[in-house]
Amino acid sequence: MTTQQQDGSWSEPGPQQDWQQHYPPHTEQHQQGYGGQEAYEQQQTYGDQHAYGYQQQPYAGQQQSPQQSNPAQHYYARPRTGDSDVEYYVPEYTVVEPEPEPEPEPGYVLPDVPVSAWSVDNSRSAWISRGALVLILLVQAGLSFRLDGSAFPQEAKFLMSDGELSGLVSQLGLAGARALSLAWALGATALLFGATRLLFNARAGLAAAAMYSVLESTAFTGRYASLHSLSLFLLAAALWLLARTRQASPAAVLLAAPFAALAPFAAYAAALYLPTLTVLAVLTAYRFRGAGAFGRGALFAAATGALCFAGVQLAGTPSGWNVQSTDSAFELLKESAQWGGVVLLVAVIGAVGFIRRARMGEMPWAEGSAPGAIRRSLLGLTMCATALLAPLYQAWLGNGSSLYVHVGFGLLFAVPMAGLGVSRMMGAHFRYPQIGIMIYVAALVIGMAQTRELYRPPDSAAMIGALREVVDTKGEYLTDDPEISAYYLRAHTKPDQWHQAERGPALAAAVKKGSYDVIVLRADSVPEALHGNANYRLLALLRPSDKDGGQEPYRIWVKR
Repeated sequence: MTTQQQDGSWSEPGPQQDWQQHYPPHTEQHQQGYGGQEAYEQQQTYGDQHAYGYQQQPYAGQQQSPQQSNPAQHYYARPRTGDSDVEYYVPEYTVVEPEPEPEPEPGYVLPDVPVSAWSVDNSRSAWISRGALVLILLVQAGLSFRLDGSAFPQEAKFLMSDGELSGLVSQLGLAGARALSLAWALGATALLFGATRLLFNARAGLAAAAMYSVLESTAFTGRYASLHSLSLFLLAAALWLLARTRQASPAAVLLAAPFAALAPFAAYAAALYLPTLTVLAVLTAYRFRGAGAFGRGALFAAATGALCFAGVQLAGTPSGWNVQSTDSAFELLKESAQWGGVVLLVAVIGAVGFIRRARMGEMPWAEGSAPGAIRRSLLGLTMCATALLAPLYQAWLGNGSSLYVHVGFGLLFAVPMAGLGVSRMMGAHFRYPQIGIMIYVAALVIGMAQTRELYRPPDSAAMIGALREVVDTKGEYLTDDPEISAYYLRAHTKPDQWHQAERGPALAAAVKKGSYDVIVLRADSVPEALHGNANYRLLALLRPSDKDGGQEPYRIWVKR
């Protein structure tokens, strides 16, 4: 029967349990008694539904079987007044879901990156590294070529000395000697890249070469006519050969011994770094030979020592290596920190990162065992501590002579670790390239400023032009720069005609004696010995062209 609300409206029937409380279900025996009637009612209901789409609800006393709902069918009910036995009209329909629209095709498809793209030693990466190295060397050459001027006293002395090598170089002249120094400096940078690549990887090698190429000492020696750049080249060659022969027979280390032994005879400061090379001979091979690497180091030390002893017997002990002076040790250490502090700091960062982790992890498939923590610690400590040898030694002597050049000898060994530090700070696959760029730019700016400040040769062009008119091969000449005058006036005079000027009583005695035909001094004021002297007249007062250079003017007196 139908259910009617109090207000007379129609509604859906209540839950099944509500009407089952008033009309409990029949038993099976009861249902069998009315089997014929039920069959007849079902046939009638089926016929009505089939014909008209009606669905007849069961009577109140019948058991209602639950029906499984079809998610594709939805039923709506509304009252029907024509038939009192059927309460609702339930239309049956099927909802057809629309087919999904195809996704639009992408504008481009990124290709799969091959594994070889991250390999280290394939031909493509090798050529890329060489191209980057050429650019680094061009920057180094540009930084050196921007320095110009007349000869330094030490350059003139080197070109006028009687040594066989210096005599050969002197045939090239000042410009030729400076060009040869630049070639040796560029070769040292290239060998440094090769050694760092063998010890670590190509990226660390490029970073090391980039930082070394913009150092003050590197740019200075590349434009300085002396054997300092040759000594650096020999040390770099020895370092490269030690790294190159680390997996070869221990006897292969003998290839590096001649280069290491010749370096101190080119520049005495290189003798400080022979122990470092000996330690590196052991550390570079310990990973592959174990305790046998100590025999390799002993063989290198013995061969190098024997060659140095033979060199001393033939050419004598290099001069200048133990000259003491009165320079302040604190000032020397402070200046050394200014010239190489940035590189040393980055080298320490690289050493710490190398000790903590042998590989950066950008190539998980890299094969081979990594070096142990002890070996990594010793390698980082050796390379970083080597940068302190020249500053500490010359501070102990109190002698700051050429310290701005000697600092570069120690940095040659510390820069590989600095290159590794830059590589680690940039991260795997150049994740933070801006860090490497900032370090390089900072080193470049500092190096350019320091080189311009230190590379100030005497402005002697005007002085030489004035002296050319008053000198000959018979006179005796007193000057503050006898080497410069002897070099530039070698066609008009002999080297032994030029004498070093002094101050105080020695100058007064020389002026009073009148034994010199020309006196050339660099002084802001006229010395007392020459003030109003009747034996000499002032020929010229020549001020330097660079007024901010801090150089004193030349004053030339000639004998009456």
